[in-house]
Amino acid sequence: MGTGVLMAAMLAAGATPEPLPDHIDIPDEFSTVICPDQQSAKTMLDQYHSVKPAPNNHMLDIPLFFAGLNATGCAQNGPARKGVVTIKSVQQRKKLDLAGDDGRYIRYSGTDAAGNAVIGIVHEDANNGYPRTPLAEWLSERAVNGWLDASFDGASNFIFYRCDTPAKANAAVTATKGLENAKLAVFEQKLAKAAAQQGCRRANDRYQVTALLSTSGNDCGHECYVDLTAIAATDRSGLTVGLIFDASLM
Repeated sequence: MGTGVLMAAMLAAGATPEPLPDHIDIPDEFSTVICPDQQSAKTMLDQYHSVKPAPNNHMLDIPLFFAGLNATGCAQNGPARKGVVTIKSVQQRKKLDLAGDDGRYIRYSGTDAAGNAVIGIVHEDANNGYPRTPLAEWLSERAVNGWLDASFDGASNFIFYRCDTPAKANAAVTATKGLENAKLAVFEQKLAKAAAQQGCRRANDRYQVTALLSTSGNDCGHECYVDLTAIAATDRSGLTVGLIFDASLM
């Protein structure tokens, strides 16, 4: 095949694929638009993924998006999808100026967990950042880039101890088990004693979480719950330490 013919074939196929995203898997619970073919996916991305008119022009135009699903035959999490989708190639990237994120979308070819071919569109940045392990999910709700920070004003009002080793943090948390329905003052006294016995002290720095160890809960009343968690972490110098942290989201 001559060079000119090859180039024409590549252009007809929709140009050279783009680089793959950081994560080529789209988890089962993460939404992706699935289309009948690449042309309908291209029309959907080109014409129906857009921002709202000013002054709300940093938000996805949802009515336009759903109009695009009707016009192209694409579907959000199409009914034929089976589990995790694996991206095999990326045909196109489009960046929208959205508030709070980079707003990059990709048009891809892939397969689902059953081996079926999938053609679709996914928010690249959101899919890359989606937690894929229990630790990643925990961090996404409680940490900033994997770090817990005890250096801010008012941190002393929260349960947050540093121990010399993860084992000592784990022992202190384990010592509070059995107090799931105790009054908060009783629970905190038991924790303070156990922490002191293990040589733990109030945390006052930033720590990168590496593992979650044991937990101990205290349902201490109306809008009061302590989700005490022992954590393995490193401090800013790279030293391995243990943390005792109230991970409750209340």
